[in-house]
Amino acid sequence: MNRKTKSYAERLRFYTDESNAVHEQYKSDPELRRQYENFLDWQVAYSLPFYSEFREVPQTAAAVEFVISDLIGTNISARDADLARVVPIMVRLLPEKALQALASALELNARALSINLDICRTLFEHTNISAGISEQDYCDAFRRSTTLDECVELIDLTLALGHNLKRLVRRPVLGMTLRAMHRPAHAAGFGAMQDFLEKGYSTFHAIEDIDYFLDRFAVRLSEVFTRICKKPLDTLNATPSHAHSASLP
Repeated sequence: MNRKTKSYAERLRFYTDESNAVHEQYKSDPELRRQYENFLDWQVAYSLPFYSEFREVPQTAAAVEFVISDLIGTNISARDADLARVVPIMVRLLPEKALQALASALELNARALSINLDICRTLFEHTNISAGISEQDYCDAFRRSTTLDECVELIDLTLALGHNLKRLVRRPVLGMTLRAMHRPAHAAGFGAMQDFLEKGYSTFHAIEDIDYFLDRFAVRLSEVFTRICKKPLDTLNATPSHAHSASLP
């Protein structure tokens, strides 16, 4: 194993452990788990309307959904548990660039998970989440839990992951390998992890100009995070809801 591959493998192991440690925090507490799942559902419903221009095109709509839901959203604990069990296999079998992309994905995943759980806990301390969340309460909790600088780091990680995936999807042999792995992976109990890899590959493979999409998406991410972190709270919607939407100025 060369030095780069070893470095990617170490990052993958570290952030896989970090992600699963966060999952364990809310999964071991039934009330926190209920609150966290409600929070994530609300956050996805709140976030998606900001990306309406991308969602009008099927290829970029799938990419936005992949980033918001599959990387940092709901129902990903089974995938991360799968990954913890197959890291040694991934390190042996994946080419260096694929290992790099997977390590980047898990770093983004772990950091976003930690921030989201902190936001949820802060909301829970000040708001009855089950009664609904207002944009004002969400942005206030967001600012208590993280900073715009940390959000910019998440954007940088998203861009790095996107560019890594761009290089991978230009290799047809990887797509053939993933398709060949589908049945064995599901039979071995690693279906959630396999579906994630296949979805990431097919999603970015369908985008004609990945660089153009990533540049525009990064700008929009920056606009959304700036709104959440900087817009005066008294100008934001204060009405609690179970599915909230907003628009950029």
